[in-house]
Amino acid sequence: MIPKSSLYIHIPFCAKKCLYCSFTVCVAQQQHIDPYLKCLSKESEVYKGQNVQSIYIGGGTPTYLTGHQLGFLFSMIRKNFHVASSVEFTIEANPESLDKEKISIMKNAGVNRLSLGVQSFHNKYLNYLGRNHDADAALKAFELLREGGMKNISVDLMYLFPGQTFQELKEDVKQLTGFESEHVSLYTLTLEPNSRLFVQKEKLPSEDIQAQYYSYVKEALEKKGLKQYEVSNFAKRGRESLHNLNYWVGGNYIGLGVAAHSHKDGRRSWNNSFLKTYMKLILEKGLGEEGFEQLNPYERMKESFVFGLRMNRGVNIKNLQEKYAAVFIEQDSVMIKRLKDAGFLVREKGYLKATDKGRLILDELCAYLI
Repeated sequence: MIPKSSLYIHIPFCAKKCLYCSFTVCVAQQQHIDPYLKCLSKESEVYKGQNVQSIYIGGGTPTYLTGHQLGFLFSMIRKNFHVASSVEFTIEANPESLDKEKISIMKNAGVNRLSLGVQSFHNKYLNYLGRNHDADAALKAFELLREGGMKNISVDLMYLFPGQTFQELKEDVKQLTGFESEHVSLYTLTLEPNSRLFVQKEKLPSEDIQAQYYSYVKEALEKKGLKQYEVSNFAKRGRESLHNLNYWVGGNYIGLGVAAHSHKDGRRSWNNSFLKTYMKLILEKGLGEEGFEQLNPYERMKESFVFGLRMNRGVNIKNLQEKYAAVFIEQDSVMIKRLKDAGFLVREKGYLKATDKGRLILDELCAYLI
């Protein structure tokens, strides 16, 4: 069952700013943490009494918070929201930030799903990313979670590092599948404009190698019972991320914290992305909102269509048009036909889906379609 409403809480605190994280604050700046948590509490009061069926805490590394701070965060959620008994309650963690005490605090607070940022089992790539853990720490963290009773664990894997060999990828996948986690999120290294890697003119593998690596990982994970349900996500039966599925079907969600986004029935809003400015807005107005936009039915339909292509089941255009009382214009139909003729999209049993060829450039296809 996909949640009718989700809660997302952005915790921007990490040990240090990683190459692929945005809006993160060094945990050494302890003076910001408690005031930030108090701002989250004040912001959550605006939504007091709202029902939520899924909770996701992440965006940085929430488990860098102390046990007391985690307790404050969990208490804040229960105080201000009606949490469904069947809630999917996820928190992100890096291996070096976990210990038995924190796992026990999370478990007792109702956290029933954990997303572990492993990324790679090759220390040279972990160093490249600026991570604070090594391969052994990832293994120990996973064991701690199992010993602590965590039965639903998602593990992140990153690939397509500059210079990464096929053998190194195979070794990473072998280690990863050895965990027997319930879920895997697969990420490629991306070079954001103005980032250090972009400025240094790092080069990613060719498109042919990207296709080879992606196909290998997909096949290897599915052989281990981790079925692909979205372009970057694989899960055992019944362990798909309900929180993310809610995003992909255009559901409602509440975002708390710096740079967090919210959506309700076509009204999409976003908080200020600078920590001090966000906190100032909360203290003065109770909300950190910087801006919003109201999507019309056609825009909502198009957005749901594009997100739907990310999922293996694809999208039923007829159902979408009925749901939003809108229709695709001729320009949309022409573009869809072109992508079908080029082998990027295929229609099966009334659903339009991205082919394996289309999945490799899905972001680019979505840019054309939106």
